[in-house]
Amino acid sequence: MSETRFFEQQDGSKIAYKILESANAKNEVPLVSILGMGETKEQFVGYDEELAKYQQVIVFDNRGIGESTVASFYDPITVELLAQDTIGLIKHLGFKRFNLFGKAMGAKTAFIVALRLPSDLKLEKLVIVSGSPRINSDSIMSQRLEQIYNLPEMKLPKTIQEQKDHILGGYENELSKYFLEHPDKLDKFAELILSTNPKRPFEIFKRQWEANKSCDVTPKLKEIKVPTLIVHGENDNLVPIKNAELLHSEIPNSRLHKISNVGHSIFLLAPESATVISEFLSNYSKL
Repeated sequence: MSETRFFEQQDGSKIAYKILESANAKNEVPLVSILGMGETKEQFVGYDEELAKYQQVIVFDNRGIGESTVASFYDPITVELLAQDTIGLIKHLGFKRFNLFGKAMGAKTAFIVALRLPSDLKLEKLVIVSGSPRINSDSIMSQRLEQIYNLPEMKLPKTIQEQKDHILGGYENELSKYFLEHPDKLDKFAELILSTNPKRPFEIFKRQWEANKSCDVTPKLKEIKVPTLIVHGENDNLVPIKNAELLHSEIPNSRLHKISNVGHSIFLLAPESATVISEFLSNYSKL
């Protein structure tokens, strides 16, 4: 199991990361992975290990969440700041060339990295999973997150049963269906999420939501020139497939991989898609 390491940013925030080495790497270019809103690196639930069968993989916690720290929970967070953290980590690791993976809100961070990359770094390829260029205010996810944002406090589950009920009563239809069919996996996932709850402060959730809803990269998508793979579940009711189709239409050198009968949680619902991603990163210089 890879050990957690730390990289300190100029403002004193510490970014916790892990390096997953590949025993039989088919790709010499490392893959840096950026997670979504409220997620910790443990929530890859083995997907990162699948990716690491083909290349070195870097996973990290965004500032203030998981094992990463922040100077103050009340300091503003922007997607641009998260992109700076990502670039700082890449430089800290001494990479000159890298591939980039962004999931959900992490997709926006990945886009900003691609658009503002320093000249001494080279982004080879970009992978976007369950991503969107902007928040749609009328979406189920947006309305639910705004409701949580306006609460005086966020009460997270404290027992396994409470966590299981919370997951099954959530807004992600395909995930609930999956766990009802695989109760043993629900137990394990609930235990994992419960263990991360203390590492996901409400104030950081609020700062991340402010950053997420204020960022719209749509006007800049045509400027992204690197080969880009967009992976999206066709039944994603949190970030509907139309978002992936918009990304595909706007990013010039992109390919869209739709996954049928799958929702937002691709790590759990479509682990085989890690092979699609690794093949893209290893085999295709152009789309």
